[in-house]
Parts: sequence; structure tokens; C-alpha cells
Amino acid sequence: MIPQKSFLQKKVDKGIHLLNKKNFTKATEIFNYLIKNNQTKIIGLFFLGIIQIQKKNSLLAEEYLLKVLQINKNHEDANLNLAFIYFGEKKYEKSTIYLDKVIEINRNNLNAIYHKGLIFFFIKEYDNAIRYFEICNNLNSTFFHPYLNLGHIYLRTGNFEKAILNYTKVLEIDPSNYTAKFNLSWCYFSTFDFDNGFKFYENRKEKTLPNEKLNKINEELKSKEWSGQNLDNKSILILSEQGIGDSIQFFRYLFWLKDKYKVKIIFYIDKKLVNLFKDSPFTLISSLSDIKDIDYYQHLLSLPGIYYKEKKKFHKQISFIKVNEDINKNWCKKFHDYKKPIVALNWQGDQNFGSDQTRSIPLSFFQDILKINTFKFISLQKGFGSEQIELNNFSNDLLDLSNEIDMGNNAFEDTVAILKNVNLLITSDTAIAHLAGTMSIKTYLLLEYNPEWRWHIEKKFKCFYPKINIIQQNNPNNWNEVFKQLKENLNNGN
Repeated sequence: MIPQKSFLQKKVDKGIHLLNKKNFTKATEIFNYLIKNNQTKIIGLFFLGIIQIQKKNSLLAEEYLLKVLQINKNHEDANLNLAFIYFGEKKYEKSTIYLDKVIEINRNNLNAIYHKGLIFFFIKEYDNAIRYFEICNNLNSTFFHPYLNLGHIYLRTGNFEKAILNYTKVLEIDPSNYTAKFNLSWCYFSTFDFDNGFKFYENRKEKTLPNEKLNKINEELKSKEWSGQNLDNKSILILSEQGIGDSIQFFRYLFWLKDKYKVKIIFYIDKKLVNLFKDSPFTLISSLSDIKDIDYYQHLLSLPGIYYKEKKKFHKQISFIKVNEDINKNWCKKFHDYKKPIVALNWQGDQNFGSDQTRSIPLSFFQDILKINTFKFISLQKGFGSEQIELNNFSNDLLDLSNEIDMGNNAFEDTVAILKNVNLLITSDTAIAHLAGTMSIKTYLLLEYNPEWRWHIEKKFKCFYPKINIIQQNNPNNWNEVFKQLKENLNNGN
């Protein structure tokens, strides 16, 4: 018996070695051999399942792992990997069944406890998520992932002090953790600790631009990163970054550089957005090959921090967006016969944005607003989201312009003209809010319970957009109170 066991163990070891080397074909041959022997059948089935997981064939993996459990229902790793399969498919109820079984077998299984916390996190049962993540911390204080997710929970629920404590703990364990550093900036901005906010906000650069672009700037153009040096008789390249709204909001800081220095300013921006900035006194480019020599460069969203370090305040709004007169005349003519004040609506942002589910607003919430017969309501929604007009049977109350606006190569060229011809904009947190704010259009901005950091600052200090009025959720996911306040404001003529 001893030689036979030794031979089988060598087979197992060889199969695992081949699996680790990603030689799935040879490993599969060995594990198929092992399932023919009762002593190694479970081992063979289990690793055949693992091979299928690594090959992303979840159905076959599930089949093998269930066969393991038919032989031994208390097989810890088979239960755990089945839980992982269902977790990856977002079948959280099924995943929970197997995670609970793992914890029944081994109450200290860190992976199972952590994934139970993740499931509660994803379904927004935050109290339960906190409980499981704290158990993880007690089991292994050097496992940073529970601290990271605790930080996310407290950030989402507006408990910024606890979020800071947990993100700081992450950095003690993993000093290079980008997510913790970036989210700390959100926390500090939201608690109005601007020095720390700007300090940690610089960490966004780790993912702002592809490395090849920065390599070209540093190596080919021999340019230095600007941090406040005298720019007189120099040139500087400002790199747009992140979303369209960011570029619109923080473009104002280029005017600060122009006023302070005798400097040539070049702004790198996506070609489709050039029309928004074309009437500014700066050189606009959409390809780095358009420049041959530059003294300095800086990312657009680093300028507010440099400005704040010097001035201890934020730069005032500058209305730099100009309307195309021909397009403006077209919309003026279209709206000429409307006898009521025109209210433009926008409710849906980029569906691919990570927090879109809390930032965008289902159009159905506007039902009572659209019944106010003293206004003419028009939609600025284009693409995804515009289908909600018909789905909610709002076509008689809300003019759908989705097939008429911004059909060319220039972003927002019709939207800008329409905004100039409306009396009010009501919008969720999208780029259109920044367009309207920059153009000094009266706006109601409807915000989730814990919006992005900039809106915490704006609500308290009113330093970005004087014409934007914020109505914010008092409780998470509760739009009813927001629309109750909005309706009252509209009925009162505000």
C-alpha cells in the first residue's frame, strides 16, 4: 500500500505543478487518471474543477465541484470555490449558501467571511457588511481588503471620519494603494480639509493618462512638471483629464495662469470637445504630435491645488463658453411660439460611470413636476435614458429632442444654444450641470445623499457656480423628498 500511495501522491503533485504552470492539457490528463482511483477521486474531481475555473468555464467547473460534494458535502475548498463561481456571476443567494457552509465547516475561513461581507456590501446591507469585515480584521489585521471596503461603506454613507481611519489603515498595510489614497482626497475635501484633500488628490495621476503620453512629454519634449515656478516667457501644456464636467469646471484656472504670467498656454483636449473652449485665448490641441517644444506641463485638475496653496481659496467662475449664432437662431425660432417659461430636464448620466445608479434619476420621479402646467418642459437627454420618456408615457408632457440635438462632431453644440434659450434647467449630476453653471444658467441640481466631493464644497461655500441651486437627498436613495422640495420651489416661482 505504501508504494501505491507514494505513486498517487507523486501524480497529485505533478498535476498541481502542471496546473500552476497553466499546462491545463497535461494536468487534465493526470487528474482524469486520478478520478479512477477511489483514494484520489475527490482530489482529481476538485482540481478538474479548478482547471475549468481558470479556463473561465464556470458550468463545467460547477459540475466537477458538485460531484466532489456528492462524495463529501463538507469539502471546504469545493464549497468555497462553488461560492466564488456564483459570486462572480452575481448569484449572491446561491453564493451565500455555500459560503455559510464553509463557515459552518471552518468558522475562521477568512475568504468565506470576507466574501459574505462583499455580498452584503453589494446589496447595500451595510450594517451586515461592516460586521463581517470587522470579523476579518480580527482574524487577520494585515489583510487590507476589509479595511478598504469599510472605507468605501463609510464614504458612501457620509461618515468621513471613519472612512479616513479605514483608508489610513489600508495605507499602513499597503502604502501604494491607489484607491485608498484617491478616496482619502474625497473624504478630506468633503470635510473641508483642503490641504490634505489636494495632497491626496494628486494620486489620481497614477491612472489619469496612459504612460506613453507622459513618456512623450518627459522624454521627447523634455518638459518639466509645473508646480508653481515662474512662467514668464515660458510655455506650458495643460492636460485635460477625467470627465467632460471636470474639463469644463476647472478650465477657469487657465485664465489665472494667463493673468499672472506672460506665458504661452496650450490646452490638450479631446477633438470632439474643442468647440467648447475655442473662444478662449489659448492654443487648443488634440494630439501631442501637434507640439514640438514645451517648457512645462501640468494636469488640469492639479491647477486648483496649486492655486489654493497660494490663495487659500477657489477660483471664481468664468463664462468662457460661447454660443454658435447660427445654431442659436435655429433654436430661438423653434421656441419662439412657446408662451410658457421653458424648463429643460436632464436625468441620466453616463451609464458606464461607477456610481451612475445613485447619481442618475429615473424619469418616473418627474411625474408630478411634469403636471405643473405653468411651464413648457423639454428634454436635453440624448442616447441612453431618452427611451424613458415613452416608457413612462410622458410624450405629451415632455418634448423629446434626442433626435435633433448634438448630431454633429462637436459635443453639446445644440445643448449650449438650447440652454441660452431656456428659463431653467433641472438636472442630475452630469456634464450638463457644469455647462449650465459655466454659462450662468439658472439651474436646480438634484443630488444623491453623498455626492462627489465638489458638491459638498459648493453647497457650503457657493464658490463654483453662483446660478446652481442644489437640492440634495436627506437619506440614501430617497428621491421623494428631493422632488417634494423641487415641486414646492417651482410652484412658488423660485
